[in-house]
Amino acid sequence: MLRSARPIRLAQAATSRRIFWGRGSSDPPRPLAPPETVDAWMADSTLIDPGLPVWRRAELWLTLRMLHGLDLEDFLRGASGAYPVVLRAMYNRDWPVLEPLVSEQCLDAMQATMEDMARNAQRVDLAGDESDFQMISCRLSRAQILQSDSETPAGSCLLHVSYEVQERYTILDCHSEQPLPPFDGSAREQKSTWVFSGVVTPPTGEEASGKGEGEDGGGGGGARDEVEHGWRLHSVV
Repeated sequence: MLRSARPIRLAQAATSRRIFWGRGSSDPPRPLAPPETVDAWMADSTLIDPGLPVWRRAELWLTLRMLHGLDLEDFLRGASGAYPVVLRAMYNRDWPVLEPLVSEQCLDAMQATMEDMARNAQRVDLAGDESDFQMISCRLSRAQILQSDSETPAGSCLLHVSYEVQERYTILDCHSEQPLPPFDGSAREQKSTWVFSGVVTPPTGEEASGKGEGEDGGGGGGARDEVEHGWRLHSVV
């Protein structure tokens, strides 16, 4: 297979930011998400990758408890929508669209991929509709909480999303205008893991009352008051 025709892969760069529960962490304790909420997520095979080994599931359960304020279903809906948006923008070389959506290292890798294709006289032909990328599954497979510092807000995390997608785009040889197999417009199943970076802040006020473990107050019911911001594609692995 031609190198430029391979799906993009960007190895996750090592980070100097320690994981939240690492030794030396000075972060204040965070309220924990209700165990019943996390239990429900873990039991839902549309939300959590069912192929995770037992130890990885245990790690994920513990990490999700520490991400009180995360709306996992909403996040995964956004991640599902991000897949075609990001890839269409990359294949169309629409870099202004991508700049707020992906990390600098991801953007560099995408630009290099498209430059490599141009050098090889190749281009991607998209139908421009839902047939280009049809989502089969979009599930969380791992979560990491980063220790906060002067540049990293409390609640900063990396969420790993496992995708299974049916793709139908075509890669053409610009000289012959002929498709390059297997990227000839026929359906192909593509599996990949995208890592998103963002910040999750615990609920405050009435919504937090009675919902986070260890918090005082009765059983909630007010409008949700959570903050999830800054989700960006950090890397593709």
